[in-house]
Formats: sequence, structure tokens, C-alpha cells
Amino acid sequence: MSKRKKAGSRSQAVENEKRTKRHKRNGRKNGWKPIEWVILLAAICVFLVSGYKLAGIFLEYKAGVDAYDSLQERYVIQGAAPERKEEETQEAVDDLEAFPDIDVNYKALKEINEDFLGWLVIPVLELEYPVVQGEDNDYYMYRTFEREDNRSGSIFMDAWASPDLTDYNTFIFGHNMRNLSMFGKLKLLSRDEELCAENPYFYLYTEDNIYQYLIVSYYVTRDGSSTYYIPVDEEDYETYKKMVLRSTPYECPMEIPEDSPMITLSTCYGAAGGTQRFVVHGILNRMVQTPQYSDTAGIGGE
Repeated sequence: MSKRKKAGSRSQAVENEKRTKRHKRNGRKNGWKPIEWVILLAAICVFLVSGYKLAGIFLEYKAGVDAYDSLQERYVIQGAAPERKEEETQEAVDDLEAFPDIDVNYKALKEINEDFLGWLVIPVLELEYPVVQGEDNDYYMYRTFEREDNRSGSIFMDAWASPDLTDYNTFIFGHNMRNLSMFGKLKLLSRDEELCAENPYFYLYTEDNIYQYLIVSYYVTRDGSSTYYIPVDEEDYETYKKMVLRSTPYECPMEIPEDSPMITLSTCYGAAGGTQRFVVHGILNRMVQTPQYSDTAGIGGE
């Protein structure tokens, strides 16, 4: 009898020990160690900080878009030809029919920023922005037309280019924004070749002249490549132009003008901070004198 009791006691003790071990294992599974709490809190902090930064970037992007939308709304009339002075010839009026019908208040824009050079229009991309030319190519990299700090920056012409657009090749730069603002839409040309077939031109409106450029080439290149070369004479320019036409998958549907200067639109491409660039080359196809609008012409005002 006593032997059975002892055997039962040992069996009970073993069972109790197993139960205790199971509780300990379950405790380790269900409980949190201090290091695990630290890791969790660190992850939460990273998430909150990242969310805060993303919200800041989004708000900055929106501020940039709103600023340029406001400029366009206040200082550019779309789709309604302003009243013109009587001395303007019918020939001049007919010439303007080949150009988007907009009226730019150059004087007002110049008063806001004396570096204002012209108004860029790419109809097929619904892209319109003021173009500035600073003393260097850094100032407007992260400053808007109104000189506010913003990562959207400005659309700016090469600081060392001739402002009268007479160089063989003139560069205009802008950021490739994720929200497709600034030059973010340029890459859409390579994704749909029908865009250029529909309307292969872009325009630059200046106080003296309006320029129409025929898009002849676009492609991905790298910063510092031969694309960023500025020809020094006619022979040099012809060589450069042949290189530009060889580099693109696009076949221009129009006859390419001879002996006309070029504008190259350039933006970043691919991962941020990389060296890839997307460029669009346009050759001057037509130029007309900017019409002298009457003093009473309706202009988007303040």
C-alpha cells in the first residue's frame, strides 16, 4: 500500500513539473520581453516620423502646384484673343493662328521676378510654366518663380545661354516631379508616340517674339553625356543634330527645319539622385513678333 502511494506521489510530482514547464513556455510565448517592447516602440517612431515627412513633402508639392496655377490664372488668358491695336496687319493676325491663343502679361510677371524670360507651352502635355534665367543653375533648383523655397523649383534656362535664343542649342531644365508637375510630364512622350503625332510642337512666348519648336527627338541619356554639348559653329551643329536624331526611337512626322537653332528640355529620370536624364529636342520651326495688345486688353490681374 505504501509503495503504491509513493509511486502515485512521484507520478503526481512529474505531472506537476511538466505542467510548470508548460506554463513557463506559454509565458515566454505570450509575454513581451523588454527588448521586444523597445523594438516595437522604435518601429512606431520610425512610422510616425516617416509619415510626418511624407505629409510635409505632399504639402510642399501642393504648395508648388498652387503657386504656379495661381500665376497662370492671374497673368495668362487662355483661348480668347485679346483686342489688338488697329495698326496690326492682317498678315500678323494670320501668322498667330498657328500658335496657341494665349495672352501673357509680361509686364506683371517681370515685376514679380526680373529673371522672367518667357512662358513655355507644350499643348499636347497640357504643360505651361514661366521660364526664368538666373545668374547660375543652382538658384532656381529649389526656388519657385516667386523665390519661395520649394523642392518643385522653377523651369529655368541655362544661366550661360543667350537670352535671345540664338545659341545653336539652348537648355531649359525642370524637375521630374512625382505628381507630374514641372517637367514630370515630359516622359509621357516616350510612353505614347501618338502624342507627338497629334501635336509635335512646343512654344516659348517672350515679350518680343513667340517661338514655335518642332519636336524632333526624345530619349533617356545621362548627365554629362554628349547630349549636353553646345555646338560652336554650323558644322558642329550639323554633327550634333545627326547625333540627336540617331538617339531617338521617335520619327518626326514633319520636315525638319534647316539652319534653325534648337532648344533642349531636360529633366531627371529614374531613381532620385541618379544620373539618368530624359531630354526633348525641339528645332525652331516658326517665329512671329509678339503682338502689341491694346492697353485695355483683359489680362488676368491681381
